[in-house]
Amino acid sequence: MLRVPVFSLAGEEVASLTAKSWWGLSEVLAAIREQHVMESGVQVRVFHGPSKLLAGSSLAELGVAAGSHLTLVTHQPCRLVTASADRTARIWDSISGECLKILEGHEGAVHSAVFSQGGFHVATASSDRTAKLWHAASGECLHTLES
Repeated sequence: MLRVPVFSLAGEEVASLTAKSWWGLSEVLAAIREQHVMESGVQVRVFHGPSKLLAGSSLAELGVAAGSHLTLVTHQPCRLVTASADRTARIWDSISGECLKILEGHEGAVHSAVFSQGGFHVATASSDRTAKLWHAASGECLHTLES
């Protein structure tokens, strides 16, 4: 068994794995997710130095040994949000054009929609004189503000 710390790009230790040398990407990610909450839809890559852990390769093949550490790189996919007269806002994958979520709940046309700075939330404003805060990954309405 190997004790392998996992660091973010900012240098913060996000997980400490007790791993086996044969572990591949799926085992490593499952162990990281047990200790570190990641939003759904976040793209994840794991590195040992400059080498990326790929599906089908093991920690041993990557050269991970006692005293090694891994780096977890996460980023939000390329998404955009639109507002519509049909009383919804939609979150889209800007590369594939796929609609990822439909945010439903306004009683009037939605005139504006914007992601929060981290991309985890969406704020919408509607002609129904409300603004809503949504969880971008789940599509759940978290708060409704009325004027």
